[in-house]
Amino acid sequence: MDGRSVFRLIQFATAREAVKLACPLVVMVVALIQDATLPTVYPEGYVEWFYPVFLMVSIIVYLVLAALSIWFKPVRFKIIHLWGLLIAAFILLMIYNYNTVKTGNLLLPVMPSPDRVLAALFGDMGRMGVHLLGSLSLLLQGVGLGFVAGMIYGTLMGYSRFWNYWLQPFIKVIGPVPSTAWMAIAMVLAPSSHMASVFMVSLTTWFPLSVNLSGGIRGVPKTYIERAEIMGASPWHVIRHVIYPAVLPNIFTGLFMGLCFSLTALVNAEMLGVKAGLGWLINYAQGWNEFDLIFSTIIIFILMAFILLTILFKVQQHCMRWSKGAIQW
Repeated sequence: MDGRSVFRLIQFATAREAVKLACPLVVMVVALIQDATLPTVYPEGYVEWFYPVFLMVSIIVYLVLAALSIWFKPVRFKIIHLWGLLIAAFILLMIYNYNTVKTGNLLLPVMPSPDRVLAALFGDMGRMGVHLLGSLSLLLQGVGLGFVAGMIYGTLMGYSRFWNYWLQPFIKVIGPVPSTAWMAIAMVLAPSSHMASVFMVSLTTWFPLSVNLSGGIRGVPKTYIERAEIMGASPWHVIRHVIYPAVLPNIFTGLFMGLCFSLTALVNAEMLGVKAGLGWLINYAQGWNEFDLIFSTIIIFILMAFILLTILFKVQQHCMRWSKGAIQW
């Protein structure tokens, strides 16, 4: 590709778009100037390092994305869509930084400065990675087990009147009870503390998936099933090729609810003797009043949840390209 073709690909932003592109960058630069010019007074003798680096990296990354937006419209549209949120985020960061290390209005250890939080986040990435992998492993095992159980349970309840008669009372009694209420029972009945933790997480996926799936199956028009049976389809063939495609919205709704509930149950599940995990780390830091570690762990937890939910909805968009009314993320 020669220089002329590259130039022809340039798509300059309009004046309004240019203003929106420039405003977040201005706020980032102001945040960096504020941090550099105002003296650090609390705690006495404290020297910042991670927060200024974070601001400089943010400015560099934003400049790169802004440059790419000249050639790629989707990048420009995404930045313009987020411009207000970026401005608000960095303004709040400036206010919080000012009230911690610059003035001491918010006192340690309860309100650590952005630099302390970033130091806890990036200062020991090896330890943080171990806890992240521990939580991710436990979460995926629990959600996977809950998905299998929910698909079987919901299918039996929705497809068979016999199984619905016997299984529905059980789910009405067990399902609405919070998973933390089963903590003591899980510790006694499970062969290990790890299996007890997996059970608590899987319970929160099993219940919403079973309810949504069974309701969706009962809502499938009977003519679909009858036509497939007339053509000689077996019950398993009907379930796989007729019922499941028709209830995909119910399956993904149940998975979305189950994953959200599982993230909540994960913190409590990691109190059952697991050796690593974000929930375990939060409880440990709370016991030692290490609030900077609590804040940094919460950031990792938020990022993990956001990535997992984004992946789930990407799979939903792929499997349900025909649907425009599904849950959006």
